[in-house]
Amino acid sequence: MKNTLLAAVLLSVWAGAAIGGAVEDDLLVHAKIYMKAGESDKAMQQLEQLLASAPDNVAARFLQARLYSEQGKTEMAIARYEALIKDHPGLAEAYNNLAALFVRKNDLKQARLVLEQGIQTHAAYASLYQNISAVYMEMARKSYTEARLLKQEMKPLELHQLPELVETAPGSAAASPR
Repeated sequence: MKNTLLAAVLLSVWAGAAIGGAVEDDLLVHAKIYMKAGESDKAMQQLEQLLASAPDNVAARFLQARLYSEQGKTEMAIARYEALIKDHPGLAEAYNNLAALFVRKNDLKQARLVLEQGIQTHAAYASLYQNISAVYMEMARKSYTEARLLKQEMKPLELHQLPELVETAPGSAAASPR
């Protein structure tokens, strides 16, 4: 059954490459196939072989970092993503995945910083905005929880009200403040 699954994944990856007109390096294709089939050791072997001959292959470096992450080797994955960002600062996906690893380590401040850096380099990347919103929400939730645990009285939020109209809209008369 595992061989059938591997053959099906292989066929779908090759078909996708043919349809898209993209020709991927065989080692990278095989690494992706092994990853999808749950064969992480074989996938890593393919990536290491590819990176030995092409050390700056961005796709292989990214996939290797992701594989380390999936294997629970968080520190190794972080190091790979940081190196990838250093060499290719416009790679939004690396910022996104690096931030996810910092969240996994419960380091929300570092995750926020990484996401902010990613937004500065790639402002139109939606996942960065979605993730930074989630980080801000989690930071706010934790701050609220800490305040409640300390049993500090929390003042309700107050916004300043304006005493009068600053400018009237065209065609309307401003009412005098009461």
